[in-house]
Amino acid sequence: MNTQPIIKVREMAFPRLSAPDLDAAESFLLDFGMARAHRTDDVLYMRGAGTAPYVHVIHKGTPAWIGFAFEAANREDLDRISKTDGFTPVEAVDAPGGGWRTLTKDPSGAQVEVVWGTTPVEPLGPIDPRPLNMGNAFLRIGKLQRVKTGPSRIKRFGHLAMNVRDVKASLAWYNARFGLIASDRVNIAPGMPVLIFARCDRGAEPADHHSILFGSDMASGGVLGLNHLSWEVIDVDDVLAGSSHLAAKKRAHEWGVGRHLLGSQIFDYWRDPWGHIHEHWTDGDQLDASIPPGDVTIDVGAASQWGPNPPPTFGRTIPPQSR
Repeated sequence: MNTQPIIKVREMAFPRLSAPDLDAAESFLLDFGMARAHRTDDVLYMRGAGTAPYVHVIHKGTPAWIGFAFEAANREDLDRISKTDGFTPVEAVDAPGGGWRTLTKDPSGAQVEVVWGTTPVEPLGPIDPRPLNMGNAFLRIGKLQRVKTGPSRIKRFGHLAMNVRDVKASLAWYNARFGLIASDRVNIAPGMPVLIFARCDRGAEPADHHSILFGSDMASGGVLGLNHLSWEVIDVDDVLAGSSHLAAKKRAHEWGVGRHLLGSQIFDYWRDPWGHIHEHWTDGDQLDASIPPGDVTIDVGAASQWGPNPPPTFGRTIPPQSR
């Protein structure tokens, strides 16, 4: 990527979905570890335990993935990107926390929002990880470890994976507008990636290993769209306790628990009532902009460090749908 991007976004903000039954959607998301932020007859906003006013938006309608939002670094960046071809003028956000946004469509048809100026909320509770006694670091002396049963404690929305026609062209589009850079490329032959893990460029400040995973539509039977959505939880106990809670609620388990190779997260995937894959993760890699992209072969890139292999259904894609 040799050209300077129009802006460099800071991080992901939230996904936007639709489903025919907001009661069923809220029930699943409560089991998944979210809390209601706001609800109307037509839209449900759900939050995590952190300071974001919401981390999930779902509209009443046909089951579909609509798109997602990035957070801009400042108002100047929001104004700058809004003047780019294909973007809407800046408008006020009518949602918890307010703020401003601009919208566009990416080459696969997903709605991409850039938001700025949302008002943070108070955390719902402690978001520090539990102290552990491991290796030579004993951080919990004289205290008992007791993990409450119940849902995971979701901290924030972290990333999504989408199937696209051309992974290199998709990254180029997102790099030119939002500054995303490659962390890892999974290749079927030298210089021929079928997966690209892309992160936000925050300069010397570390960022998540990936905010978007671009996957070839060869894995989804030629269907463009969403593979999965992912939220960071507080610690590994939240992954495992949350998994037990979802199993007790007889939710549809997709894949996990395991630890990815690329990105290194401990992961667990579940499906909502309409098939959208929702992931819990913790302990992911943090990389600043100086770290060059890695290149691996597909047999390595598809591997986990431990845990079960992905099921055949994991390749299923939810196409984007316009609002």
